[in-house]
Amino acid sequence: MKKICICGKEFESKTGKARYCSQKCRFKGYYQTHKELWHFNSIKNENKVAKKEQKKIEAEQKRIEAENKAKREKRRNDINRLMAETGLKNKYGLVASFYDTNNLEGLYKYADYLKSIGEIKEDINEPKIVKSHGGKITGGLDYFMISTN
Repeated sequence: MKKICICGKEFESKTGKARYCSQKCRFKGYYQTHKELWHFNSIKNENKVAKKEQKKIEAEQKRIEAENKAKREKRRNDINRLMAETGLKNKYGLVASFYDTNNLEGLYKYADYLKSIGEIKEDINEPKIVKSHGGKITGGLDYFMISTN
């Protein structure tokens, strides 16, 4: 019984079970049937490489993000410290603009100017005496000491 092989040749098998005319055709047929699987595996390997690279990129991004967060935290702490030093309590934006332009001398001069014209008052940590309104009912005035510390 004659059969046609992958290469296009007719051949006759001795046992009746042979599918290929030679060993070379057998390898060629095996390759053609499994080509898609090998191609899929090569894509899979490429994906593994891409995933490894992606993990490296993500790790680098996390490191950069942590550095940026530390820089922002340092900036906030420095600005809050400068606000406390100069007495500009509710002027975060003003102090931040001086800090960002690295003009700390100008900030101290501006704070001194505001203190000289009375805009900023020095913090005096002495207790204040406050009069009570409840004294009118009892007939006398009550005084309380309030600490500002």
